[in-house]
Amino acid sequence: MIRRKEKDALELETRRKIYRCITRFPGLHERELAKKLEMPLSTLVYHLHYLEKRDLIMAKNDGRYTRYYPTKKIGARAKEIMSLLRQKMPRRIIMFLLLHPNAYHRDICEEVDLAPSTTSFHLKKLVETNVAKKITIGKETMYVINEPETVSDLLITYKESFLDSAVDRFADTWLKFGPQYIKKKEGGKKEKEDFSNMLS
Repeated sequence: MIRRKEKDALELETRRKIYRCITRFPGLHERELAKKLEMPLSTLVYHLHYLEKRDLIMAKNDGRYTRYYPTKKIGARAKEIMSLLRQKMPRRIIMFLLLHPNAYHRDICEEVDLAPSTTSFHLKKLVETNVAKKITIGKETMYVINEPETVSDLLITYKESFLDSAVDRFADTWLKFGPQYIKKKEGGKKEKEDFSNMLS
């Protein structure tokens, strides 16, 4: 049941629309919200501040954008992960690593079609936020997602909000195979399934 303070804050239809949108699509920034709601940015910003002051939503800056989340619908860790998933390149890297755990740096570069230095920049963000783990063996560096079930659940739960066909294909693949994408070949050898074409 909505408390009296929340009910009063959401009395205006415009605010209800904004709140419902943020609840359904957490992690969108102002311009994305304005576009989705077909609302002037100045009007949106005014109501965002109103809802934030009343603790119905919260803002989180990811270094580039200020993104909005419902205060009570999604936990702090999920907000941190969603902030990265809302960014195209980190999202592509995360999906690739979910389907290809322990992938080498060079393989990630090839998948996302970025220069090694740019790929390293995005991977560093994933490691610093503990979304991914860096494993160094000799001169080789591999990466793996730390909480694959949590991250994949967020991608699947909010897949409609990403407006990204690659996320749709990832969700279909993950729901079909789950984490069981390392298949045993005859003779006892293991071979990684090639799912790259499903993300491209």
